[in-house]
This record gives sequence, structure tokens and C-alpha cells, in this order.
Amino acid sequence: MRSFKEQLVHDVQSVFMNIDEFAEVHTVTTFTDETRKAGQLDRKLPMIVEKFTLDGRPIQSADGVSAHNAIVHIDPKILAYTPRVDQNFYLDFLRYTVKGVSNDTGVLKIVLQANGVRP
Repeated sequence: MRSFKEQLVHDVQSVFMNIDEFAEVHTVTTFTDETRKAGQLDRKLPMIVEKFTLDGRPIQSADGVSAHNAIVHIDPKILAYTPRVDQNFYLDFLRYTVKGVSNDTGVLKIVLQANGVRP
């Protein structure tokens, strides 16, 4: 029998990070340096993304609509690294700055703020 914490981590993986349940597939782009041409890697990963306007109101998800702020909930094993504060983070080909990172019950929560420029 699993402990409560073990069951919670299992539920996060099998329910919340499941694209048939709550998660959606988004693109995360990583670079070996700051130039888009060198070392580009686009990965489609399951995650939950909350998007907000500049004044903090939620944005209804729609293609082509850019958000000023976003919160990404992702499995840290899938992302394979933990972003650091003030680092650039490319979500769906839009550049954000990481404003906060925490790991709670097996889910990495990344708070993002838009830079206002496409990579």
C-alpha cells in the first residue's frame, strides 16, 4: 500500500499531467546559448498553463492570443531541468522571463512574465 505522499505523486502523473484529462501539449524551446540558430531544441511537452493579462485577469485559451503572464505546471522529470529566476523561458515560441519557481507535490510551478518580443 502506498503512503499518502506516494499516492499524491502517482495521481499527479496519471491524472493532472495526463493529456486526456487536464494537461495540454505545449512547446518549450531550449538553447545552448542566447542565439536561436545555435543549439535550438523544440520539445512538445504535456503541462498545464494558466495565462493572464497584464492586470491579472485570466485569458481564455485561444490560438494566436499572447498572454502577459503565465504559470506553467509541469512534471520536473519531463522538463529535465529546473529554470532559475530571471532566466528566459520560451513557451509556444514566445519569450518569457522566469519570475518564480517552486516544486510542490511533484509538480514544478514556473511563474512567467512576457518580455514582449518574439525569439
